[in-house]
Amino acid sequence: MGVEIYDVNSGKILYESNGSKRHTPASTAKVLTTACLYDLYGGDFVYKTRLLTNGSVKDDTLKGDLILECSQDPSFSRGDLEGLVASLKRLSGDGLKRIDGKIYEFAPPESRDNFHVNWLIEDFGQEWMPVSSSLVVDKNIAYVGGIPKIYKVEDVTKSGLALVDGVLAADLASSFLAFDEASGVVRLYRGLAMGSNGKPDPKIHRDGPFVVGNPTDYNIGLFTASLTENNVSFARPVIKSEKVLGFLSKQPRTTLVEHGSKPLSQLIKLCLYESDNLYAQQFLRTLAISPVAASGGDKKKAVSSASLEERGLWRLGEWLSQIGVPNSQVVLFDGCGLSRKNAITPHALNLVLAHMYKTKPQYLDLLRASDVKGGGSRYSFKTGAMDTVRGLSGVLENKGRVLAITTLVNGHTPSVRDVRIVLADLIERVRRCDLPAAPAAKANTNPNTVAKPEQAKLEPTKTN
Repeated sequence: MGVEIYDVNSGKILYESNGSKRHTPASTAKVLTTACLYDLYGGDFVYKTRLLTNGSVKDDTLKGDLILECSQDPSFSRGDLEGLVASLKRLSGDGLKRIDGKIYEFAPPESRDNFHVNWLIEDFGQEWMPVSSSLVVDKNIAYVGGIPKIYKVEDVTKSGLALVDGVLAADLASSFLAFDEASGVVRLYRGLAMGSNGKPDPKIHRDGPFVVGNPTDYNIGLFTASLTENNVSFARPVIKSEKVLGFLSKQPRTTLVEHGSKPLSQLIKLCLYESDNLYAQQFLRTLAISPVAASGGDKKKAVSSASLEERGLWRLGEWLSQIGVPNSQVVLFDGCGLSRKNAITPHALNLVLAHMYKTKPQYLDLLRASDVKGGGSRYSFKTGAMDTVRGLSGVLENKGRVLAITTLVNGHTPSVRDVRIVLADLIERVRRCDLPAAPAAKANTNPNTVAKPEQAKLEPTKTN
């Protein structure tokens, strides 16, 4: 267990126990990803998914190529996609009917679909962990009723393959689909549903939701299906950007229509409230395409040739170093906290929260907040939970004092309820401490330093 109570204004560590020891953070890692993105982009940033062309619309025909520019927007929906097509259709007075050129998908390099190698395979096909992609539609979750009627649906789970049922017969039964673009076939892999005995029943298969295993192909398929349903003719297949990115980058492009997301502040708030893993991963990918101040050609080349997730982690690490977080205190493999290999110290989380309080205090409004008993004290926080991991990280504003408080529990055996009670009691004890007002002082750069006189005032709360 790691605990640290950090005075934001003075830079003093008032109390710590294993505060500079790395722990598995679970979803408290989302604080790092979202804070970095908010700090670099601002709360007003809007994702824009566009339809571009290197030609022009004449009569009922687009004379040129149609380019679908993907934005990493985690909130982009099926309705938004169909809205783009409807707006495209209206560019011609009588309705657009034909695209003379080709259709391209335009996305950053190395932006392929990604289910992280460091995640447990049991998480694949679970609704809480969809596969990331540059073009996200409905969080890359699909239902049978939403599959375009022009595509053939094959239920693989009814094929009699013992391997399928064996692989999917887990307590948390996975359900996912895969789209074969060449044949226009959507293959369903239905996880087993639970029977009356509480165990997976091989006679009952789940109806969904289905995690989309190859979302880029499937979501582009949704786009072209919408074109077909709107009677817009075009040449197949859609050309993936990784093969023609250089060509597309040099082409003169005009925006035909675009869709803007809600402001970033609203998306981050949803991500933190729901602890949404896909949102966090898309935010990490967004960091990868932010302006990067690389020093040296080799470093820049190495970053540009990595995957979006790897580049995002690199940019996040640079930002953490810039705000004074020691490199040794953060090891990250993803942006959402799902990897069991992630390791963060309570001190690192507190430093991030302190930075945001001082520079972008609006960020704290995006965290969950609770009124601590009495005195109008406010605790803005993020929780984390996974297997035997429980975490709590946030900022307590109390009696004119601002305290960053982080607790990371690894390998716990009590019930979740018991751990939550203990963590809540910790916050209440801190609130009740009669700590003197701390004058502003130079930030403490030694993570192991403890202000002992102030620590001594943290007395246990009496229980009835």
